[in-house]
Amino acid sequence: MATYDLTPRIAPNLDRHLVFPLLEFLQERQLYNDNDILKAKIELLNNTNMVDYAMDIHKSLYHTEEVPQDMVERRAEVVARLKSLEEAAAPLVAFLQNPSAVQELRADKQYNLQMLNERYQIGPAQIEALYQYAKFQFECGNYSGAADYLY
Repeated sequence: MATYDLTPRIAPNLDRHLVFPLLEFLQERQLYNDNDILKAKIELLNNTNMVDYAMDIHKSLYHTEEVPQDMVERRAEVVARLKSLEEAAAPLVAFLQNPSAVQELRADKQYNLQMLNERYQIGPAQIEALYQYAKFQFECGNYSGAADYLY
């Protein structure tokens, strides 16, 4: 069955985050050796911010509770960056969590930025911070949270 698998041909053309479900499917179907799939997942995760997931896979692959020091350092960097982005986006996140304030946004969107700036001191910098925070959430594997912020 593995001879008919197109994953190696299409995976290089996909976003890394789209390849994970494919690898999960292959692992579930047991078309390849489980260790080979886990190694492919770790290799794929190396260029993402999904450090906790990579650590879990590493533990599973090597049957240990220890993880390489570079993974621990990378996790600290990712958490620090996430905290700084969260702080920068906090005013807009607080606004979005207030249903009555969100209700004030006009359907025509013409005066929204002006209203946000006048009433809530939210400007382009906070909007950009929210975008960066949502993008980072996506890169960490929090797809639904990223979608909510981008919406």
